[in-house]
Amino acid sequence: MNETIQNRIIELFPKEKNAILNLFDMDKIDKFYNFLLTYKDIGGFFSKSNEDLIIDRHLIESIYHIYKIHGVLNVSRETEIADVGTGPGLPGFLFACLKETPKLVALIDSQKKKLQLLEEYIPNHYTDLKVKFYYQRAEEIKGSYDIVVSRSSVPYPWTTEIVFNLVKKNGFFVPFLAKKNYDLALESKIIKESGMSISSEIELKELNFLGERHIKFLKKINKPKHSVPRKWKIIKGEIDEKKG
Repeated sequence: MNETIQNRIIELFPKEKNAILNLFDMDKIDKFYNFLLTYKDIGGFFSKSNEDLIIDRHLIESIYHIYKIHGVLNVSRETEIADVGTGPGLPGFLFACLKETPKLVALIDSQKKKLQLLEEYIPNHYTDLKVKFYYQRAEEIKGSYDIVVSRSSVPYPWTTEIVFNLVKKNGFFVPFLAKKNYDLALESKIIKESGMSISSEIELKELNFLGERHIKFLKKINKPKHSVPRKWKIIKGEIDEKKG
């Protein structure tokens, strides 16, 4: 077991440490950490400024998010989960590191370079992991997942539209969010047109040492507007226009 990660969890979350450590198979997380260290340069996983923060900014942050999601939604051996824009498997692969492993974890990224390294790494280091790999844009895939997450993909709230076809009826999209610097009126419009509804929201003040963090639980309740999801080039054009 990687004592560095375990000790960091104990140090950062003294009141929740036991619950977090009991939730995850730390040996699996240790192997994943070793994967990130071994292939970070080949895969270009992190910027130079982030290399020294792999544990805190990537692993600890993702572990704590999943811990909080687990406390709100029913994550069990029957749960099917998808991670959009997963890169080298963050945060999605950490769902596969839960002691009670979900029925399926789908890792989705249109750029193959990073994710393929994880797909090649798994057979020699893990057994019986129910993980699937998709090298496509999320809006091009149809699925039926109970929970869809996204940490660093298309900016929110546009991600709500991107993931729509992946979320099953009454399932949830849970984006990992930082500062609330998005347009609330735009958020409301996109969520409504995507057939979603905000079920709840959690401020993650325990992660303030990394900056502001929060997550939203968006429930799929209706069919989307006829044109949703739009093609990526159309969405990207709208994003660029807002930035300009």
